Amino acid sequence: MGKQQDWSVTACVFLFLSLASNIHGTRETFSHKTFPHIYGSSGVGHINAIRRVSVPLLETTKGGINQQNIKEKDLIKQLPGQPPVSFKQYGGYVAINETNGRFFYYYFVEAIKTNSSSPLVIWLNGGPGCSSLVGAYTEHGPFRIHSDGKTLYRNSYSWNNEANVLYLESPAEVGFSYTNTPSDLENLGDKKTAEDNYVFLVKWLERFPEYKKKDFYIAGESYAGHYCLQLAQMIVHNRNQTFINLRGVLVGNPALDEKVEKNGHYEYLLNHALISKEYFDNYNKMCVNMTWSDKAIIDCSGAIDNIDDQTKHLDMYNIYAPRCLNSTLTSKPKKHTTITKFDPCNLEYMTAYLNQAKVQEAMHANTTKLPYAWKLCSDSSDSWIEKDKLGSLIPTLKELISEGVRVWLYNGDLDATVPHTSTMDVLQSMNLTVDKIWRTWFSEGEVGGYTEKYKEKITYATVRGAGHMVPTDQPIRAFTLFTSFIRNNPLPDTI
Repeated sequence: MGKQQDWSVTACVFLFLSLASNIHGTRETFSHKTFPHIYGSSGVGHINAIRRVSVPLLETTKGGINQQNIKEKDLIKQLPGQPPVSFKQYGGYVAINETNGRFFYYYFVEAIKTNSSSPLVIWLNGGPGCSSLVGAYTEHGPFRIHSDGKTLYRNSYSWNNEANVLYLESPAEVGFSYTNTPSDLENLGDKKTAEDNYVFLVKWLERFPEYKKKDFYIAGESYAGHYCLQLAQMIVHNRNQTFINLRGVLVGNPALDEKVEKNGHYEYLLNHALISKEYFDNYNKMCVNMTWSDKAIIDCSGAIDNIDDQTKHLDMYNIYAPRCLNSTLTSKPKKHTTITKFDPCNLEYMTAYLNQAKVQEAMHANTTKLPYAWKLCSDSSDSWIEKDKLGSLIPTLKELISEGVRVWLYNGDLDATVPHTSTMDVLQSMNLTVDKIWRTWFSEGEVGGYTEKYKEKITYATVRGAGHMVPTDQPIRAFTLFTSFIRNNPLPDTI
């Protein structure tokens, strides 16, 4: 998920000039420029140059700090307005750099039925700079928030039915995470974030050592196409230093390669009757294989502006979803609220809930009394290294599968931000070998979407009737996809 912003002439010019300068490496997703990801993309050289990280001295060895005591203090006894549950929840801070005062906030839910085979999954939302608590409270966490912004209700299709799920707010100043050193917020980018996320994970496992030997999976969406693959790469590069049993990566509506994906966005708009053939042809004429004169750049910008004008009143994360027209909280929860009934104002409810003092106290969040309110996305993307936003994760993806890491990618078929056409263009550019051809998969007796498996340990799937935030729009189908991935089973091919 990312902050909404327009595809301005300035942004367009910058993108094309960047590409003209052969910046082929990191990605902010075409849609990041057009509709930056509220939930949820590195030069060919840059990302693969992420070095092995020397993990800072762990807290267990510093001053005799007892990690078990910290873990016990992180236990969340009960969230305000929460229905009773049988599983444990934890929330708190992990020091990424104690010298700088850089601390990341996490929220962790144990599996409902804990056993030796239940894996550990870390979830990352995108942005860059958007909170993973969005995933926890509006997508696949154990609770959703009522329209009163005060009470919670259970999500029957929570992913902690299947796994222990760890939600991380990263980088610094995202959500409740923070730093006491302003220079930490300068030149934010993929490399620094990957290293910090890795340090977090290593230290968190010291606090929760019972999860060290668990099968470990990385999941996320949107710009977390960068975060997930780069964290996986860090783990692979540091195998000999710290044992983490990485088994796979799952990314929805993934930001992977700006240059390859951008044309898929316009193709999607045309095929869904959101723009005219004339505007599509004009874009191809003015922007594809353009010359780099001032006039050509202006003409291309104009073609894009015309398209944006046609789609500006839609929710580009789900082209058929209603928009939130009245964000006022209700005095009592709306009647007939269910997990399967989409509420376009759910982000407003979450923001109100997480900014209550008693909620923060229960979650062990905002313990230093930050001078700003919790919000969906920070201003990180404004200072994010542009080369990182525009680059390609394809080399990283190829490295991971060559190392035996299983990768699943999926798209909600109603997402125009990172549409299935863009992701399929990326897969096609990789020259993969089809193992099992395109077919229907099923969930709860209905078509869940379509899928194709490749011999290179990559599986691709669409999720029918879902937008950018797949578990929000289609929680049952998302859960079917998640459990199939975790169990290393093919998606169901029978009703």
